[in-house]
Amino acid sequence: MSKFIEKLNSFSKKSTPAMGFARSMESTLQPAMLVAVESAGKSDEELKGLADAGAAAAIVDSIGLTSGALAKCLKNCGDMAIGLVVAAGKYANAAKLMTSDIDFIVFDLSLPVKAFDGKEFEAAGKILIVNSAMEAGLLRTVNDLYPTVNAVMIDLRVDPLTLENLMNSRKVADFTGQNVIAQVNKSLTRSELIALRDSGVKCLVLPADTSVPELGKIISDIAGLPSPDRKKDWRGVALIPRIETQATPKEDEGGDDDD
Repeated sequence: MSKFIEKLNSFSKKSTPAMGFARSMESTLQPAMLVAVESAGKSDEELKGLADAGAAAAIVDSIGLTSGALAKCLKNCGDMAIGLVVAAGKYANAAKLMTSDIDFIVFDLSLPVKAFDGKEFEAAGKILIVNSAMEAGLLRTVNDLYPTVNAVMIDLRVDPLTLENLMNSRKVADFTGQNVIAQVNKSLTRSELIALRDSGVKCLVLPADTSVPELGKIISDIAGLPSPDRKKDWRGVALIPRIETQATPKEDEGGDDDD
């Protein structure tokens, strides 16, 4: 199992109520959201700094990436999970780069199914990029796809972040039932962080030009957010049964029968 996916899944686990009158222990050390960062163009020192600052993952694009450059990235990232973006037209190169050290892969709906024929991608976590404006009926099908999807990613790199963006994020979380990862800008206010958390986002992906101090500030800001309203921490969607009305068959009055 991908260690990054395991961290994401930990957000869905509920604490067991304590026995007797003791108050149940909440996980106060768990952050409200994880933070990952795109690692393109990062130096060795920057990669080490990202890992030390608390980044949950570094995401590398497979386009133009060599095995040597990837090995260097893996060496400098320490225990930080490494994800590989698999482009639809370049999946053959991504397959050559896949090793057991790749924790998860990121791909969109245009990736050919035959890309998963080999064993290269089996052990890695699988994150599907979806359009947040996609209709609910299509979002519901995510859990029935092959290969099995472990999380979904949406693009929220907009300025300003609007209520419509948040509603679409909440829709993706509710109708896929998956943990939502959002690509965002690196300059986020406290209100935007709270809104993203409450809209179902479990992980932020910061752009490649994010510095180590900027990453540290985002992580610190997230740690200082107020506790979420329990009423908002709800992932289910009520499925209203379809009610069909049918005409009641007319009873035979038996006027033509003999007594």
